[in-house]
Amino acid sequence: MRKKNIIFMGTPDTATIYLQSLIDNKYNIVAAYTQPPRKKGRGMQIHNSPVHAMALDNNISTFHPKSMTSLNELKILDKLNPDIIIVMGYGMILPKKIINIPKYGCINIHVSLLPRWRGAAPVEHAILNGDKKTGVSIFQLSEKLDSGPIIASTEVFIDRDITKGELNSQLNTLGAKLLIETLPDLLGNKIFLKNQENTKSTYAYKITARVRKINFNDKVIKVYNHIRAFSPKPSAWFTYKNERIKIINCSMEICDSKPSFIINDQFHIGCANGKIIPKIIQREGKRPMEINEFLRGFKFTVDQKINA
Repeated sequence: MRKKNIIFMGTPDTATIYLQSLIDNKYNIVAAYTQPPRKKGRGMQIHNSPVHAMALDNNISTFHPKSMTSLNELKILDKLNPDIIIVMGYGMILPKKIINIPKYGCINIHVSLLPRWRGAAPVEHAILNGDKKTGVSIFQLSEKLDSGPIIASTEVFIDRDITKGELNSQLNTLGAKLLIETLPDLLGNKIFLKNQENTKSTYAYKITARVRKINFNDKVIKVYNHIRAFSPKPSAWFTYKNERIKIINCSMEICDSKPSFIINDQFHIGCANGKIIPKIIQREGKRPMEINEFLRGFKFTVDQKINA
């Protein structure tokens, strides 16, 4: 089975976990596809994507087309003769002509229990909505977003205090394990596909800066989930005296409080039925800091309104 030709398509750090698992298990990766190198950082230097860098380090042929719809790209991919294409965080939609090339199809790894939270930000939305569980789904790609039949899935309970970063790490570790466990059966035609129940689908829309703004007029558990859903990056934020401030880590307490006001000299912030207790804060243009360091260098007034 490990001699089958595999093409891996992915771009971000999370995708390297899956590529590394395939490498460690000695699968025959004939090529890696990833997003083109881009300028980033203060010097705006050209950087390869994490998947691109890992592929080069492991002598895997790498391709980074700007589009997958051209006839030339179709010919290149067809010539690679893939038995299967594995997609994780590629960031580009594959046309039907490419999906139909591999003998065993194109499969995608998605960090939710499909059909719940199809789309770009499933982990964030699971936390935002206070879901009790989530998981990883491996499914066959189809032309409609995240809607193909399920090949395998695994679920986890969501700890009440877990952050997006921690949950992402947990899910991708499970996902890589699930992929390696599933591949032999998939390549041996021993998988029974399960169609998704489209009537139960929910959509995890892309997160914008505006979505990340904290509304302290909400109930404290909703605010707490909001902060966890974007921690550690890109972080939830609020404004105070026209400065954008991020809360990276916090705790919460149910109590009588004044929503959207600073309620004491420890910079606790009131919500509808409780308060948020910041632990790590980041001021605009500054590095993240523990709350005690923040308090030493930040002037504020108790009983002053947040997001005024």
